[in-house]
Amino acid sequence: MKTRLAIVTPLGNEADTVTALMREVAGRMGPDDLWFGVLDKVSRDNTRGLVEAHSRRDPRFHALWAPENRCVVDAYFAGYRAALASGAKWILEMDAGFSHPPEKIPEFIAAMEAGYEFAGGTRFARGGGHDSPLTRRVLSYGGTVMARVFLGSRMTDMTGGYECFARNALEHVVERGVRSRANFFQTEIRHMMHAFRWIEVPFVYVNDQPKVGRSAVRESLRIMFELARSR
Repeated sequence: MKTRLAIVTPLGNEADTVTALMREVAGRMGPDDLWFGVLDKVSRDNTRGLVEAHSRRDPRFHALWAPENRCVVDAYFAGYRAALASGAKWILEMDAGFSHPPEKIPEFIAAMEAGYEFAGGTRFARGGGHDSPLTRRVLSYGGTVMARVFLGSRMTDMTGGYECFARNALEHVVERGVRSRANFFQTEIRHMMHAFRWIEVPFVYVNDQPKVGRSAVRESLRIMFELARSR
């Protein structure tokens, strides 16, 4: 049977929450859907063991071990490639730790069923929210405003994850690649997605980590201006 939906979730040290997350996700998956938990050397607790144990009970779940990863972008792209290799029609990318609420998964599926090629989660449209420290909210919204000014973006959220791709849209992303090795890769992807039929799905993002590295901010500004010059 063909895979309808493949879910990609990069994992770090998620032993406290990953089992609950997989159970919540499983309730929103169809019988032929798949979930790829991407793990690498960043994960030093028992997350991998818990995912492998769950996969023995539910073969829709897979622990994707990718020790060659050098950054978070590598983890996402390892998951993207695995999802495409599975033959998935749609690919949903979501974070671990419940920062991306699983109860929103049906809304992303509905967007794909309606014929959209990209559905991007938004924290800044009606119905969305950003339950995080002030520093993260300022950077997230400020990055969105800058993308709208310098890149001509029309989405209300240009800096977040939680997004679903039709196969052709994600193939475009993987073939083209991104320049960023940190957070800005999400903005690069959403910039590409303006060429496809897109919609946004409001959700409330929860993250209690205030820190965003200065090097990531500098990289984001550099790449944004490079993209602006190449428009």
